[in-house]
Order: sequence, then structure tokens, then C-alpha cells
Amino acid sequence: MGWRQAAPWLAAWLVAGGAGVVHQWQTTRIGALGDYAYIMDTAWRIAQGEVMYRDFVLPHSPLTFHVQATLIKLFGFSYQVTAWYCTVVNVLYVLLTYRLIRVLVSAWLAVGLCLPLVWLAPHSIYPHPFYDPDAALLILLNLNLLHWVVMRPVSPAVAMLCGATTVLPALAKQNVGYPYLGLVLVGVAWWGWWQKRWNEAAGVEPVGNPGGVRWFGVGVVGGIVGAVTWLGMTCGLENYWFWVFVSASGRLNLVTIQETYGDWSVWSVGAVLILGWWLWLRYQKRTGPSWVMTVSWALLLGPFVVVLALSFLVGHLFVWFDYPLLSLWVPVMMLTLVAGLWQLPSVARRATSMVGESLPWIGLTVVFFSFLSQGHARSSYGIWAFFVVMVAYALRPLVGERRQALVGWGMASLLMLSALPYIQRNVRMRYVGLVEGPRQTVSVGPLRGFTAFSPQLSNFGELLGFVANYIPEDEPVVCVPHEDPFYVVTGRRDPLPITVFDRTASPFSPEEVLKEVERRRVTWVIVKRRLQMDWILAREIKGLRELFMGRYQVAAQFDGYVVLHRPAREETSAR
Repeated sequence: MGWRQAAPWLAAWLVAGGAGVVHQWQTTRIGALGDYAYIMDTAWRIAQGEVMYRDFVLPHSPLTFHVQATLIKLFGFSYQVTAWYCTVVNVLYVLLTYRLIRVLVSAWLAVGLCLPLVWLAPHSIYPHPFYDPDAALLILLNLNLLHWVVMRPVSPAVAMLCGATTVLPALAKQNVGYPYLGLVLVGVAWWGWWQKRWNEAAGVEPVGNPGGVRWFGVGVVGGIVGAVTWLGMTCGLENYWFWVFVSASGRLNLVTIQETYGDWSVWSVGAVLILGWWLWLRYQKRTGPSWVMTVSWALLLGPFVVVLALSFLVGHLFVWFDYPLLSLWVPVMMLTLVAGLWQLPSVARRATSMVGESLPWIGLTVVFFSFLSQGHARSSYGIWAFFVVMVAYALRPLVGERRQALVGWGMASLLMLSALPYIQRNVRMRYVGLVEGPRQTVSVGPLRGFTAFSPQLSNFGELLGFVANYIPEDEPVVCVPHEDPFYVVTGRRDPLPITVFDRTASPFSPEEVLKEVERRRVTWVIVKRRLQMDWILAREIKGLRELFMGRYQVAAQFDGYVVLHRPAREETSAR
């Protein structure tokens, strides 16, 4: 590999390293105790031998929790381990995105389009392990493996191993991973079997390695069989189906669809992008008035310029638009849909790259189903790679390498600058309460390095001191609403079969929770008074705190917590 070929790769590594540095910086600025507790306390239960969906319930796919449980088994629990895990995810996320974009555009343009990911890689926005970034990373990995199998001669065994990874995104996040799995199966069937007959009938030489694709498809089927077998032998398929699909479907909300797609202005912006793209296509190969290309550039770059201006004017000059950066999602989706449909006839005649021709539909599918969870405002943080992939696909047919590069770098530069205030203001993390007090950072113990706004961590430290001194390790403790990583930090076992007090995660009403606590002879209940995610959790546990306060005695009160106790003899007499 010569210097000219190596230089873009080195630049991509620098961009990826920048995303890793931004994540480490982000860990010094913000932390979400409730979300972190959900992942790590669940992983702790798995590390102690409990089985998801059988011993305890939750409406999410298992992979992220099992990955963190494995890290706990290998290294013990440490916040630093989870932080470095997220840094590695950020770096790999950018590198895999770069390699995928290279299927569509030149090396240096691919580097430019990846620049915004320094700020918009998932853990640059959200600093803790979570299933959204894991699912996106696994999709990027699988697409890169699929492209490699398509374009290179590989052995059947290697192709099958690569194909088996297709099921992993479904095990990370069901509403994204399963639609992706279905798309890959259709693509593999077309490319590996049907297209061969199509090419033979048309007298066209096949492109790539159809035999490798067929073995990749065999690997996909093998991965599905392996996953079904594993789930059936551990938690049981019925339990998995109920909690991952039936229960999780309760999270679907038509309001999020309205919030994402109901604003006429984003459709207008999409029409502007499409018009600029169409003008370029129409006049790029013919002599025409020079102003047409100028208008085309203005229409393509104009929305990005407006978003940049709004991003820095939020809160000033009567501009109160909350998420200007996120308003680009729907317009870019519209542009990608039009670009994909426009290129369908040529793809049907002779597709040059299975992955390249599939990317618009994969990108649109991943984004659409991701937004079904919590809308574009809350579910986009893990999938910005697919935003830049969709932009790259729209730029692909625009002839003229210099002009294409100028527009692509212009879009990427404007997007990167627009992302600065989005990250600096922690827009995505507003739900944790950013204005309570100064930042606090844990300096010792397994949570060393965790940062949150005062007084959350000092309150939690005060509680841990009381628990260590006054609550025996063999006595069960229930935390309401379980907003802190209590169990993984203390090494205790959660006595309840639920992980969080959430309407889709808990099968119990407040009264049933109390009965379950009494049935399991829980003698200690810790009720958190000052919640970090107050506006979210307060409505989820409405009435629950009052029920416990009526049945248990107050053993201690702190600024952030009330510790309730019911001696074992009272528990026995009540029964």
C-alpha cells in the first residue's frame, strides 16, 4: 500500500481517535445514574447466574447485558472498564462507518463525511453502555463483513462465520435488529440465487462472488438456529417472545411518529434537498446556464447552513428551536428514498455492489425502526453513522469528483459545527437534570470517575456508608425506584424479579409490588427522595412510595433517601 492509499486510512484513524477522546471528555461532564444502574445491575444479576426473562423480566434484548456481565466476570465491576468499553465502541464505530462509505464514494470524501462522528458517535453523546450503540455497531460490522465476502474469494467456513453475525443486532435491539435481519436475508437470496438466473437470462457476467454470498446466507440461517436454540435452552422461547415483543410493544407510541414526521417544515426542507439534487443530475452532463449549478449547490447546502445558524442562536434573538440539528433527519431520509428509487432501474439491469445498492434501504429501515422507540429526538444518538451513509449514497451519482467533494465536505463541515452546541449543551442528556448544582466526581471505589451534578453522588455515597454499617449483607434490600447502581456497587442481590419500575418492564402494579416484597420477606426498603430523572420516574412509581411508607418503619432519613425497615419478626407475624 502506497502513501496515497495509506493517507486516508491514517486520517480515518485520527477521526476515530478523536471520537474516543470526546467520549473520555464526556465522561468528565455528565452521567445518568438511572440508565447506568439499569444496564449494570442487570448485568450483575446475569454475572451471578440469573437468567433473563426467567428469573427476572425486562422488555429488551439480551446481548448488551450479557456483554457487560462478561466484562464483570473478567475484570470485576469498575466504572473505568465500562467507560473504556464505550471508548472502544466509538473508535470502531467510526472506522466501520468509514469503510462502509468507501463502497460509495472516494477515500478522502469518506474521511470528510466521517468528521461529524467525532461529536456524533454514540458515546460522544451518551457516555454509558447501552443497546442502541451496540446494535448500530453490530450492523456496521455485519455490513462490512458482507461486503468483504461479496467482493473477495473466501472459504465457505469463513463466509458462514461472517453470516452468523447477522443475528447479533437482533439480539442487541429487537426493533432494529430483526428488520435488518429480514433485509439481509432478502438481499442474500436475491444476490446469491435469483440474480444469477437473471444475469444468465440477460447474458450478463455476474459481479462479485455469488458463491460466497450463498455460504454467507447459510451462515445467517445457522446463526438464527443457534440463537433460537440458546434462547430455548436458557430462558425459554415463550418467555423471550412475551417480554421482547409483546411487552416491549407497549413502548410504541403514535405520538413519537407525529413528533418525528408531523412537522410540515421538515418536509419542505426535504423538498429543497431533492430539488437541488435533481437539478445537479439534470444539468451535470450537459451545457447549461451556470446559475443552475449554483442554485443546486445552494439548495443542497442551504438547509445545513440554516441549521448551523439556528444551533448557535438557540436561546438568543428569539430563537427557541430546541433540536435544530435533529431537524435534518427527515429531509435526508426523503432525499435517500428518492435517490434509491431513481437508481433502481440501473440496479435491476446490473448491480455493481450488493452492499452499495442495499445501503439506502438498510439506512432507511434502521432509522425508521429506531425512531419508533422514542422518536428522532431521543433515539437518533446511536445511529448517526447511517445519516452520513445516506448522505454518501445521495452524493454517489453526482458526477464531477471535485464538485462532489466540495458539496460533501461542505455538508460534513456544517454538520460537524452544528453538532458542537448539541454536545456542549448535552441536549440529549437533559432528562437527568443539568442545573441542580456543581459537578461531582467519584474519586474512590468501583464507581471512580463517575460524574454527575450535585448532590446525586454525595447522597449516594452517604447511603452506601449507612448500608455498609447497619444493614447485614444477608438481609434483602429493595431500592425504589432503583435509580442508582446499588446492587453492583454493594455486591448484593436484587430480591425482586423486576429490574426497573417502568410500565413496560414491570408486570406488577404498586399493590402487587408490595405483596411481592412481603412474599419474599424483604426487611429493608430504600426510597430515593431526590431523583436525578424526576420527571420520568415520578410518574412511574406514583403511589408506590406511599404504600411502603405505610407498611415499613423509618430507620433513617438522609437528604436524598429514606431507609425503611420491617423486622423479620413483624414479617413473620404479618404472615
